[in-house]
Amino acid sequence: MTGAELVATALTTGAAAALTGPARGTVHDLHDALRQAVRRRLTSPDTTAGPYAVRVLDAHASDPDVWGTRLLRVLDACGADEDAEILRTARALLRAERIPAGPAADAY
Repeated sequence: MTGAELVATALTTGAAAALTGPARGTVHDLHDALRQAVRRRLTSPDTTAGPYAVRVLDAHASDPDVWGTRLLRVLDACGADEDAEILRTARALLRAERIPAGPAADAY
């Protein structure tokens, strides 16, 4: 899995997470943090991503099936696939999403 695929998967998973209990808050917090980190990267003066890239990020949240391929291109183009903060947050989100909700979550 490439860095861009990891980030896109985490964004999709975080948006679709229907968890309850303690894991839900963690996943949603990490999803928000990931979206903000990607948005900062897209709007950074160091990248040429521009407003189109931000529109793709926003549209992907509402329809990942339609916007998934474009999001991958945008993530590659802006270097998000190599950004340590973005990759770390994406991995954390995917790990948190796999933790079962409820008392059993304490075992992890």
